[in-house]
Amino acid sequence: MGVEVVGFEMALAPAETVTEKENSVLHEKGNGKLDKESEPYQPIKFGTHEEQPAKGEGNGLVDGEVPKDVVDEWPAPKQIHYFYFVRYRPFDDPKLKAELDKADKDIQKKNQSRFQILEKLRAKRLEKSELANQLKTLTNDNRHYNTILDEKKREIEPLLQEMSKLRSTNSGGRYGLCSSEEELNDLIYSLQYCIQHESLSLTEEKQILKEIKQLEGTREKVIANAAARAKLQESLGQKEAIQGQVKLMGVDLDGIKKEKQALYSKIQKLESEIKILQVDLETATNERDKFFDSIKKLRSKRDAVNAHFYQNRTTTTDAKKLAAEKDVKALEELSHREVCWRLTFLLLGTAYVAF
Repeated sequence: MGVEVVGFEMALAPAETVTEKENSVLHEKGNGKLDKESEPYQPIKFGTHEEQPAKGEGNGLVDGEVPKDVVDEWPAPKQIHYFYFVRYRPFDDPKLKAELDKADKDIQKKNQSRFQILEKLRAKRLEKSELANQLKTLTNDNRHYNTILDEKKREIEPLLQEMSKLRSTNSGGRYGLCSSEEELNDLIYSLQYCIQHESLSLTEEKQILKEIKQLEGTREKVIANAAARAKLQESLGQKEAIQGQVKLMGVDLDGIKKEKQALYSKIQKLESEIKILQVDLETATNERDKFFDSIKKLRSKRDAVNAHFYQNRTTTTDAKKLAAEKDVKALEELSHREVCWRLTFLLLGTAYVAF
């Protein structure tokens, strides 16, 4: 830590009165008789640039030309006060500076490494977000297809129920319900042929007549079923078309399912990579914080070595402020207090180098 002594000076207002000796000096100067011994001391003024009178300026003056009110015409020189302060210079430890430079480089490396991890993490999260949007779109498509399939099933269901009713109807005895009136007529004709051309017992003949009567009783129903079957036959084209649509949608649904599974796999892989990057980021952040703590301690050590320099800089600033305000008393007290405090360190054996 180096110190130096610097001075501050204050220019005060001119004196209100002039002594007889000063009048004599002024008189002699006016006649060109002022010698070096009698010339008053002219100090250097801090922050002032007053013009000095030119040589020989008073040669043309005579005793009778001296102004009566000398104080008003020729004011006395300004009085200047000098105050001295010890100035400390900052101490730059080469070893400590090397450690600080190394710590700065290490922090820059860690910041660069951390930045690269953040960029990778940002890219992975962006990719995951895009895949999630695609998955959301596929999920909406899947939901849309399922809604359409439900509608198609509801359209086919009444047709299937009607066909099931026609197949399950069986009120025509052992022969069942004929599918058409022509089939019914052929069946009745065959039974009548048996009665006419075959040798049957009375019981068998009565049984055949009973069956013919039952078949005749189903004629209206056979006609109605035939009409309904014809109507259903017309609807079979619609049914087949619906079934074709359902089949195509089933294929699309299978494709959507496979795409969703592929997206799920990619998202799971990205999540694993993101977790690894988050761990790396946390590690890099902790290492960087350790270097920050280290450089903070080194700077604190440097500031502790230069504590007197920082304190002296504050004192110097205060002194300049008081000088600008022309507060002589406060400046004198500050100078006295500062000098006494510095001398105390000298007496106690505090080592420092003066420049």
